[in-house]
Amino acid sequence: MKNLFDQHELPLKELEGLGIYHKDQLLLDPHNIRALLAGRRTELLSLEGLRAENFSIDRLDAKLSLVRSPAGEVQVLIHPIYKQYRPHPLLTQEQMSNLIEGRDAYISKRIQKEEGKSSMLNIEYDRETKEFISYEVSHVQVPDLINGMFLSQEEKSAYQRGEQVKLADGTQVQHRASEPLGILSDRKALILSVLLDGGISYLLLRGINSLKDNARQVDYATPSFNSAYQQMEGQKYSAQKMVEMGQFPAVSNRERGLSR
Repeated sequence: MKNLFDQHELPLKELEGLGIYHKDQLLLDPHNIRALLAGRRTELLSLEGLRAENFSIDRLDAKLSLVRSPAGEVQVLIHPIYKQYRPHPLLTQEQMSNLIEGRDAYISKRIQKEEGKSSMLNIEYDRETKEFISYEVSHVQVPDLINGMFLSQEEKSAYQRGEQVKLADGTQVQHRASEPLGILSDRKALILSVLLDGGISYLLLRGINSLKDNARQVDYATPSFNSAYQQMEGQKYSAQKMVEMGQFPAVSNRERGLSR
C-alpha cells in the first residue's frame, strides 16, 4: 500500500535527537516505522535524554508522527500524554464526550476547503495521549484484498469512511487512524494486498487490536488466511528464484508486520 512518506525522507537528525536513530539504524519496530511512513502515530515510546536549546527532559512517554511542511520538508511531531483532553474546534461538548467515553468510534464532519469544494473529515480520540485526531476520509488507503478476498467498491467505501466491514468468511475489519497498524479486527492477524502492474503485494499484520475493548478475537487461521499466506510464501520463493537466475521479479516482495 502506498505510503504518504518515503523512507529516504525521514528527518534523521530530528530522530537522532529523540534517541531513536543511531549509527545509521532506526531504533523502532517495523510496525512503528510503517505507521510513521503511512502518516499515522506510533505506539507510545519512551524517549530519553531529550535536549534542545531551551529545555532538557530525562524521559518522555509520547507517540510520534510525521508531517510535511508547506515547503515540502518532513518534520517529526511529538504527541505527549496530556493531563486532560484538548478540545477540538469542530466538535460540540456532547460530541467530544461521546468520543472520550467510547460511545462513538469517530465523528464525521464535512468541511469547506475552497470555493465550491469540500471534503469529509473523520475525528477520533486517542485515549492514551488524550488528543483528538482528524484526517480526510479520501486519504485513507484501502486494500484491494484482505486474506485473499476482494473488497467490493461498496466495502472499500465503507472501510474508508471508518465503518465496520464484514468479509465473506465472517472476518470483521475497521479502519482506525489512532491505531499504529491502522486497523482493528476480530482476528489477531490479517494479510492485506494491493494490486500492482503485473502482480500483487502482500502485507502481513500481526498483533491487531480487537474491534472493542476486551472483546475476544477469534482464530485468524481461516481457510482464506491460510490460502493467502501460501500465495505470499509462493511469491517470495518465485522472486528468490528469479533473483538467482539474474532476473528481476515483476511483483513486489511482501512486507512483514511484526508486533509485540
